[in-house]
Amino acid sequence: MGDEHHLDLLWGRGPGTGRGRPARTTREQVVAAALARADAAGLEELSMRAVAADLGVGVMALYTHVESREGLVALMIDAAFAEITGDLYPHPGEPWRDAAARQARALWELYARHPWILHHGSRLPMGPHVLGMEDAFFAPFLDIGLAPAETVNAAIALRSLVTGLARDSTSEQDQVRRTGVGLAEYWSSINAVFWERYFEQERYPSMTRLWYEGGFESEDVLAEEGILERAVDAYLDGIAVRVHSGGSGQDAGGT
Repeated sequence: MGDEHHLDLLWGRGPGTGRGRPARTTREQVVAAALARADAAGLEELSMRAVAADLGVGVMALYTHVESREGLVALMIDAAFAEITGDLYPHPGEPWRDAAARQARALWELYARHPWILHHGSRLPMGPHVLGMEDAFFAPFLDIGLAPAETVNAAIALRSLVTGLARDSTSEQDQVRRTGVGLAEYWSSINAVFWERYFEQERYPSMTRLWYEGGFESEDVLAEEGILERAVDAYLDGIAVRVHSGGSGQDAGGT
């Protein structure tokens, strides 16, 4: 039975499967073709047979490099993260907040290029580039006055924030493609009858208060553009307050 975590495959420690005829393609070509197919049509359209057809080879040629579809997906995810790990660590002299915000943007853009990663699940394969991404996300929070456990939590929470926003954004885009109805149009159709017919101010006091105080007047509240920066800034504001209150000598701006 193959390694269910695909560690030998991801780290290049194991030999090829030995199945099939001598290779007509390289592993890199197989992974690139699989990435292109998943980017265009999603993981549901990814099969060993389809990738082989894209490459113009027999399906058994793929088994020279990878023993299963699951192993191929693991290689694809790690190859995708290789796109950002080369420049993910903080730059010399870069403020920690700037580095963390830049990392968040890089991860967001990676998900935009490869949205199928978000549908794979939360358990990323432990390949060298996935591990490199995780290691880089810890770096901005080192030596700024956080305890080790706080550093770990800060990095994990930032990644989770970006991943959650990206998953919601991707889901919304899928619904637009499926229904032909955009978010603004969807809410407009509800607003036409909902607020006067069904909404009870006494039952939802927080929303009612914010409504009367102008909290929902700006479309920016729900606008997708800029949502990442707003969310990340709010999160990093909280980290900065914690750093400042800890008497680390760092100012709340994070220089």
